[in-house]
Amino acid sequence: MSTLWQARYVMAAVLGFAYVALPKRIHTFGFEFLRRSSSNRSEGTDTPVWLYRGLGVLLLFIGVTGVF
Repeated sequence: MSTLWQARYVMAAVLGFAYVALPKRIHTFGFEFLRRSSSNRSEGTDTPVWLYRGLGVLLLFIGVTGVF
């Protein structure tokens, strides 16, 4: 396996860990289409946070299985 692929898997694992550990911070910084509109902010659902955590678990899985 080339060093470039190893680096990609490590970056996927690091990014996945960040998504799992800091989903609210990534949500405020991240993708605009996952954010709620300003009129819907009063609801306060945690759906985007759980979407980021799910994406983080997927990236962690890809990164860990790719490295080993």
